[in-house]
Amino acid sequence: MVGMADRADRKIAGYSKGMRQRIKLAQAMLHDPQIILLDEPLTGLDPVGRREFMDVLGHLAEKGKTILVSSHILFEVEQMTRSLILLHRGRLLATGDLGVIRSLIDKHPHQIRIETPEPRRAASLLASLPNIISMRFDPSETTLQVEVKDPDAFYDRLAHLALNENLPISAFNSPDNNLESVFKYLVES
Repeated sequence: MVGMADRADRKIAGYSKGMRQRIKLAQAMLHDPQIILLDEPLTGLDPVGRREFMDVLGHLAEKGKTILVSSHILFEVEQMTRSLILLHRGRLLATGDLGVIRSLIDKHPHQIRIETPEPRRAASLLASLPNIISMRFDPSETTLQVEVKDPDAFYDRLAHLALNENLPISAFNSPDNNLESVFKYLVES
């Protein structure tokens, strides 16, 4: 199941860190437990190995196993699950799916970058929206930095504005829209 059957005749001491991580998972699964506790399980795995490892964890979860992963690499946790418990120094910060946890800070301003060949026009159109707190742009660039409250409402209004006003938007993203930002905010508050 962990992709190590073809190496069964080798000594573990000769395995790479990633291979040892796979063996540890196999050992944890050996007695068919209902709960599997893993600490930093993706450490040492290459990108393909990470994906395969996460697929194994997904398969175990589908079989009804509870998998508890301890990790400080929040980007990886986001890829593994939507059900989270955030702890910091023994203190429970939040619990729930990423959407619920993310909503804990949605009342606070979010930074959003909008890529458009018309940043001045975009700023003018966006200025009329009720949830805009601030905007910044360099006229020589194509990026508009917007600070908003209620980001979900903003994204909805942005889509309508782009369509109704024929405003070209090539990309937008929010550095605040990830688990790392949520954790940082909850730790600091």
